[in-house]
Amino acid sequence: MSEIAHPIKTAIWRDSLVKRCLAAAAYPLVWAFNRPSAAWASRALYDFALRCNGIAINFKGRHGLNRAEERFLDSIAPRLQGGVLLDVGANYGSYADYLSQLAPTAEIHAFEPHPSTFARLTRHLAGRRVTLVQKALGDTSGTLSLFDFASGDGSTQASLSRDAIGIFDSQIVEHQIVCTTLDDYLRDEGIGTVDFLKIDTEGFDLNVLKGAAAAIRGQRIKLIQFEFVPANIATHVTMRDFFEALPGYNIYRLCLNGELMPLFPYDVKRCEIYVTQNLIARPA
Repeated sequence: MSEIAHPIKTAIWRDSLVKRCLAAAAYPLVWAFNRPSAAWASRALYDFALRCNGIAINFKGRHGLNRAEERFLDSIAPRLQGGVLLDVGANYGSYADYLSQLAPTAEIHAFEPHPSTFARLTRHLAGRRVTLVQKALGDTSGTLSLFDFASGDGSTQASLSRDAIGIFDSQIVEHQIVCTTLDDYLRDEGIGTVDFLKIDTEGFDLNVLKGAAAAIRGQRIKLIQFEFVPANIATHVTMRDFFEALPGYNIYRLCLNGELMPLFPYDVKRCEIYVTQNLIARPA
């Protein structure tokens, strides 16, 4: 493992009388459910537990986002007014559209590299005060390949990873796109502080953060929303990688009511779950 400049606090398991008592009390239940004949029940309990922990809670909201996102944005709307808001992986523009409604005085930039999706984004946000950028953000600048489903080109799962698309379908279409880094974009646009950064890049959220290393070190990004999704299996990205890429920030999981559930200190059992979840990072 590479050297970590800022050590990550990790939860350490320590034995105690309370833990031994809880284990003894749980033993009969585990004995009853941890068997093939009860797999249907244990799987149902597992799925329910995931949702109660802010995982796989993609309940649709009223504005094209999920309910957790909309409630969270509603709660932080006052701090977005007049700020710089970035929507990376804007897709058809539902997120940027809602930001423009909540914070009409904000400066909003929406990034979408997919050619047909960008055309739809342009139509959707016509008349909105949103700067549209047909580029990807990552950890390097240049020309990259973007992959999508051949049978559904322009999908919400388009990714820079062929393998991430291949998890779901073997028929893939490829587009050549332009990529830059967030640090370079902020410098070129003369932007000093970002009040809110939303990232949804289907397994490449970590690359976006790596390309914003200078802004992150200076804590010039005040609030970050990103995803941890099954595509991270294909891109070989762990949650620990996000902790390393965000020194000086605390990471939270977004709850259905819009509140934040702390994920620190880092704990493998709570963090390394490859099921879709929205995460929030903010300076500690």
